[in-house]
Amino acid sequence: MINVSIDIGSTWTKGAVFEVGDNDHIEVKNCALSPTTPHHLAEGFFTVLNRILNVDDARPLLESGKIKLDYSSSAKGGLAVAAIGLVPSITLESAKVTAHSAGAKVSQHFAYNLNKADLRALEATPPDILLFTGGTDGGDCAHGLANAKLLAKSNLDCAIIYAGNRDLQDEVQDLLGDKDLTIVDNVLPSLDNPSPLGARSAICDIFLHKIVKGKGLDVIVEQTGEEPLPTPYSVFELVEQIRRHVVGWETFMLIDMGGATTDIYSANQNSLAPDTVMHGLPEPIVKRTVEGDLGMRVSAITAGETGAPLIAHYFSHQESKIAAFHHYLKHLVANPGYLPRTDEERIFDQLLAGICVGYAAERHAGKKVQVCTCAGNVDLQVGRDLNPIKKVIGTGGWLSRANDFDIHHWLKYRDLDDDGKQVLLPSQFEYYRDTQGLLPLLANVARRFPKAAAQTSVQILNK
Repeated sequence: MINVSIDIGSTWTKGAVFEVGDNDHIEVKNCALSPTTPHHLAEGFFTVLNRILNVDDARPLLESGKIKLDYSSSAKGGLAVAAIGLVPSITLESAKVTAHSAGAKVSQHFAYNLNKADLRALEATPPDILLFTGGTDGGDCAHGLANAKLLAKSNLDCAIIYAGNRDLQDEVQDLLGDKDLTIVDNVLPSLDNPSPLGARSAICDIFLHKIVKGKGLDVIVEQTGEEPLPTPYSVFELVEQIRRHVVGWETFMLIDMGGATTDIYSANQNSLAPDTVMHGLPEPIVKRTVEGDLGMRVSAITAGETGAPLIAHYFSHQESKIAAFHHYLKHLVANPGYLPRTDEERIFDQLLAGICVGYAAERHAGKKVQVCTCAGNVDLQVGRDLNPIKKVIGTGGWLSRANDFDIHHWLKYRDLDDDGKQVLLPSQFEYYRDTQGLLPLLANVARRFPKAAAQTSVQILNK
């Protein structure tokens, strides 16, 4: 049996042939990449498949059953999910964590009651999926019922997953049954008991059976007999397998910086320093966040807008340099496969990467601020303290290639955020690079060989 893994990214489509040994090791036999063909993803996919198999047409091999194919895709720029919750730091946060762990990006999010402006925003830019949550089981019903009634009157045309208060399931079914509705278990049945699995499975199922029918993914499914998973979902599962199966890697971060998004994964137990109080929900051991405005090519312009203060500081308000940098970003968006050719362009690429890493990591990390109470001053922590992390992995096309990128500087480019809160990111760590860009491909193989894929993922990294 020939084991093949392919990942369709926003800029590049990558593939490899693997041989799985008996000693929990996976050997790479051949690999290749080709520019992603966004107009019809099947073209780039089969180009890579033919190259790694050294054939003119791999379809007969597929039909013979000699190939076991695992593949993933993030070429749509991320599975867009809009999240509705009740309290921002509780059920809405649970909805966002659930969406991210399923390989989606949260394109919009709303708390409490939707209003007409919220509805217009949803209708104007409909997500792939609306994740409708709110209320613990037996808790608040008023907000969820009001939102269901408003959605029922809307023109919103997308899949809707209801994962809120179970007391409202019948009313939601009655109100939204004419839409594309799926009802699953509450993502937060009680405040100390998050339950994201039902909603995660529903998100992945919708991706597999509905959203793949576009831009050639349905052609790949038809001709291979296999269905893809969202790339971030596969990588999320790989992070979990590394944490479980590789000694010394129970705690780490992985930064996957692509052309469209920057994804941050962390495996870390929740911890509190002395005199620190947690605010909000405890986070899962494995967490993913995705930033759709931070990418090295497709999202370069929005990354420049997000990082405007950092850019101004970096160039010490040299207006000509700032203008040249933004001109370079426009060129990248128009030419996603472009690689820098001059020293100035290489500097611009380094700055763009720093913006993506710095802002994405800061959004991923927990924050801490000192507050005054009747018992004295205490530190109030929201999110998770990542200071204990001593290992960081960089992957994605640019980070895989960049051997002179000072990630220690950019990962924690400042100690305090714009609100004066301490950013809880690691300051001392070992940095490992996925120089061959194999982690997304091993993540696909991990669906069948979890321990071997986890062990090999660590072994192929370079410091």
